[in-house]
Amino acid sequence: NKSVVTIAQIQSMMPANAEIQLGKDLAKLGVSSLVLEQACVGDEEDLKYTAYAIEELNKKSSSSFSMTGLTGSTNGHFGVSSHGGEVIWRRHAE
Repeated sequence: NKSVVTIAQIQSMMPANAEIQLGKDLAKLGVSSLVLEQACVGDEEDLKYTAYAIEELNKKSSSSFSMTGLTGSTNGHFGVSSHGGEVIWRRHAE
């Protein structure tokens, strides 16, 4: 019995944060890992965005992804809590 890892690549910071729902939908279809294109580009939003995306994709409604078990003191992702509504990212606000 072989295990299969299916990886999907999706764009980060989509309008209306659509990458989160898309990631959850892909998980329901059996995708086990996601690559978020351009999530880290070397600007000040890299850590904030990746922490946001990990949190949103790992919410109970999507238990298929488990990307981290680290605490804020380990990974530096302090101050990321539940987000309601669309998050507008500066690098795509223009």
